[in-house]
Amino acid sequence: DFCSYSVAVFLSLRNMGEVQFRSLYTTIVNQVLFTGVHAFSLVLVVALLLGGTVIIQATKNFPKFGIEEFVGNLLVIIIARELGPLVTAMIVVSRSGSAIAAEIATQTQNKEIRSLELMGIDTKLYIIIPRIIASIIAIFSLIVIFDIVAFTGGYVIALTSVFIPPGQFAEGLLFAFSVNDLVLTALKSTIYGLLIPMICCYYGLKPTSSFQIPIFVSKAVVRSILIVFIINAFLSAIFYL
Repeated sequence: DFCSYSVAVFLSLRNMGEVQFRSLYTTIVNQVLFTGVHAFSLVLVVALLLGGTVIIQATKNFPKFGIEEFVGNLLVIIIARELGPLVTAMIVVSRSGSAIAAEIATQTQNKEIRSLELMGIDTKLYIIIPRIIASIIAIFSLIVIFDIVAFTGGYVIALTSVFIPPGQFAEGLLFAFSVNDLVLTALKSTIYGLLIPMICCYYGLKPTSSFQIPIFVSKAVVRSILIVFIINAFLSAIFYL
């Protein structure tokens, strides 16, 4: 059923020429604001805490094993490759994914979606596609912000307990980064931005009574989180095994 729904969503792109750009643009902007801009403070705090924790743990424990020079590699592996995309996706699912599912479920229950379809409006094109575009933009931006804040802010926090020369720290990070890391970040943000709103809209269209709304919103969040973990593990295995 989800496969048929996904095909229908992408086939709706054939009608893009019949759509007023302003209506899609407004929805995309509003979704980017809610998913990306309004989540900035939360991403900032989480990135600072995780970045500082990882750096402190690395600098405190690595000298015991004589591998201090690998701190940059550790940060890239843990934050840029895994924690950045994964934690950002979790934040988006918990905030925006649940909100999308609840919004669509309420509109479905109030027969608003049905009313639009009776007027000949392609609801998939007007409701789902803009949210997919907005989610891809927001998630990619948040992942980049998360990584930058985790590295720089985490480094500043770590200075309260240990000292790492800034030049050595920056050199280690640049040396550890590879083209694969950049490609993987872009790929994860695109896939997460595609699947999260699609899953949440899918379950948002399911309720047939007000009692079912929280049930399907919960399913949307749980399934989205599960898919994010599966995709994260699958892509990491492809790129780094």
